[in-house]
Amino acid sequence: MSALIHVKKVWTNFLSQGGFDAHALSGLRVVSVSKGSCLAELDVAPQHLNRLGGCHGGLLSTIVDVGGSLAIAAENMHATGVSTDLNVSFVSGAKLGDKLLINSRCDRVGGTLAYTTVEVSVGDQVVALGRHTKFVRLAHKANKEMKLDGQA
Repeated sequence: MSALIHVKKVWTNFLSQGGFDAHALSGLRVVSVSKGSCLAELDVAPQHLNRLGGCHGGLLSTIVDVGGSLAIAAENMHATGVSTDLNVSFVSGAKLGDKLLINSRCDRVGGTLAYTTVEVSVGDQVVALGRHTKFVRLAHKANKEMKLDGQA
């Protein structure tokens, strides 16, 4: 299976679980994937805005979380672990109708932790920079035991 198809299946699985990711990022599109990296995009919609009309920081934090997970999936992992640390620097703003480009990279997957970097931009303008660390020890075990659809 190609890396692109694999990551799209992981993302579809995330969405099928419902919850916050499905609510906030249902419009996220995986555009391209190579080993350890993922490019996705999201059009800023009314539900993504803060009270001042800009892209909400919580949305950008969620994008860093999910982007990091998809970069780990691009390392051919079905399960992507649980967050242990997330850092986001808000560099500039985005507004309604902007297309957010989400460039995620898995810097390292070890036996216990995975480290990712996520850049969110609108065109050439960086909106947010994030780092995401995930605990993956149990994910390694799950990846050996589960199919992509979550069935054992």
